[in-house]
Amino acid sequence: MEDAGSVIPIPVPLEPAGNHQQGAAGRGQRVRVFDALAELCAEKGYPAVTVSDIVARAHISRTTFYELFRDKEGCFLAAYDAVLARFLGNVISACLRPGLSWPEQVRIGLETILSFGAAEPLFTRMCLLDVLSAGPAGRERYRSGLRVLASFVDSGRAQAEDGDHVPPGLATSLVGGVALVIRDEIRAGRTNDLPRLLPDLLYSLLVPYVGQDRALAEARASDALSTAAVSRG
Repeated sequence: MEDAGSVIPIPVPLEPAGNHQQGAAGRGQRVRVFDALAELCAEKGYPAVTVSDIVARAHISRTTFYELFRDKEGCFLAAYDAVLARFLGNVISACLRPGLSWPEQVRIGLETILSFGAAEPLFTRMCLLDVLSAGPAGRERYRSGLRVLASFVDSGRAQAEDGDHVPPGLATSLVGGVALVIRDEIRAGRTNDLPRLLPDLLYSLLVPYVGQDRALAEARASDALSTAAVSRG
């Protein structure tokens, strides 16, 4: 990263359409709905979830639901935006601490992503798998999130000795590949084990920019740090 103090914009969660309720009560109901939606998506997949399912699981009335959200898709997108904003906020605050080198920023950012995924398995599944079934708006939300992360990885071209020869679109492909690996782990029921992917994914992100030797050293160091953290735990 050219400047450790650089700021990547965080998407602001969209307000639901309609006459949504205000105050703590409305926020509490939204949280219950988001939790219910994440649980239902994990159980049956977004396309099979109905508004009736959501209101029953969240213990609210249909009237309240439609005061909060326009429809099922609006509910899903509001949940996605809220989770993504918190997720990106965690990643950015972690990896843009002053004094970190770009490879260190990538390591810490990736570690934060994997730890977040393991800590929030239902929302991670919703935001990486179910979002692709949530219509054009959902798929655009997904692509937008990848673009934010890719813009950070792409800053590695400034760190590379021959950065001018690194294709500008490479970062998008790398981040998309990382997302694909994570999605495969989620499908296999190994969301809680996502942090173990850190060394391999870190290597794949770094090697085009810093070369094989440096990328391998960073990957091995990340593995050692993870092992030490587990031992302390």
